[in-house]
Amino acid sequence: MQNLTVSLVILAIIASIYLGEKLSTNTGYFALGFAYLIGAFALDLGIKDIIGMWPTNLFLVIFCISLFFNFSNANGAMPKMAMNLLYRTRKYVKFLPLVLYFVTTLVSGMGAGFFTSVALMGGIAMILCKNAKLEMITPSIAVALGALSGGNFMSSQHGNIFRGIIENTTLATNVESYVKDIFVVSFVYPIVVLILLILWNSRRNKDANHELKLEKPEPFTSKQTISLSLVGVMIIIVLGFPMLQGFFPNVEWITFVNSKIDISFIALLLALVSYMLKLADPKEVTKSIPWDTIWLVCGVGVLVEVAVEAGAIEVLSGFVNSFPPILIPVAMCFIGGIMSFFSSTLGVVAPLMFPMVAAISITSGISPSLLFVATIIGAQSTTLAPFSTGGTLIMSSSALDDDERESLYHSFLYIATPLCLLFACVATLIIQMFF
Repeated sequence: MQNLTVSLVILAIIASIYLGEKLSTNTGYFALGFAYLIGAFALDLGIKDIIGMWPTNLFLVIFCISLFFNFSNANGAMPKMAMNLLYRTRKYVKFLPLVLYFVTTLVSGMGAGFFTSVALMGGIAMILCKNAKLEMITPSIAVALGALSGGNFMSSQHGNIFRGIIENTTLATNVESYVKDIFVVSFVYPIVVLILLILWNSRRNKDANHELKLEKPEPFTSKQTISLSLVGVMIIIVLGFPMLQGFFPNVEWITFVNSKIDISFIALLLALVSYMLKLADPKEVTKSIPWDTIWLVCGVGVLVEVAVEAGAIEVLSGFVNSFPPILIPVAMCFIGGIMSFFSSTLGVVAPLMFPMVAAISITSGISPSLLFVATIIGAQSTTLAPFSTGGTLIMSSSALDDDERESLYHSFLYIATPLCLLFACVATLIIQMFF
């Protein structure tokens, strides 16, 4: 009976993804509907129990952080910061992919998030590539992985979503350590990949060493400066007090303040300050709240909770544990990549696979942190698939004509996506030595 119910839930997840894509409708809507039908009628759960599965903390985190960071996007602070950084490195065309990676990581990590960062930096990257006569695959990888690694920063959107999911598992005690490890690995390994690709490409294109033609950006306005300063304040508060408590564990007032720090409410308070200072048009700020992401993550989250009730975690854990121990992290990486090829890392892969980690870790003896890291770098490696968000946003750049888009489509599908998944699997094998 358990296997039948689990199969029903897995089919519901697949159907939600398919129907969402087919009907151009948010997958979260379908997931929530299936969660009700399966939960109420197949598992005999109470309606209040199903409603209680709605991830309130996750909803609050995404909403409040987006509300605050939208000010620096709406008033142009983030785009101008990106152009300033690119202008200062315009003489290093050969290393343009690395420059794009670091700039995109910074923009994403300071609150722009994955979608805004890829849309902004993807368009800039394509223009720069055409001006510098560079191939476009490596810079595209740099922008996509930079947006993801920045988003994985502990105080950014992805980092907080990962934290929220892990806190609902039996591994909640060390959640900060796991979130930090996900960020560190997802930030470092793309640098190695990009250096290898740059060295390979430099042998094939020895003429791409001239200076980029960029106009000096305008100075920051007072409102843009204040916005960026508030972003810095939030990062200092959210990350500073946990660090202080680590250094001074016996200081009562630090322990007290740290226990009251919550990134959702800190972001909300700073958003209210931004409103009072009129740092951006309020309509532009609220219009940019990612409701699609909120519905996707929360709707699928409820369906995943129903899957947990049905015993899906035990079934999937048993499947992964059937691999030899040395291959389990690679299997998690590969499965995450294949799943993300058709679905969302935040909305589907992490909520479905993170709850499995505790059981797999106990039976295999593998570090939970390694399994979390392997899942995420695998899932995020396929973001350049041409029908995924990252690939679509870069290909939609106005700098490209129809022929270039078609060429980039095939390059993303047959070269970039498999290559990035391969890099992620190799990276997983290597980092096993450090866990």
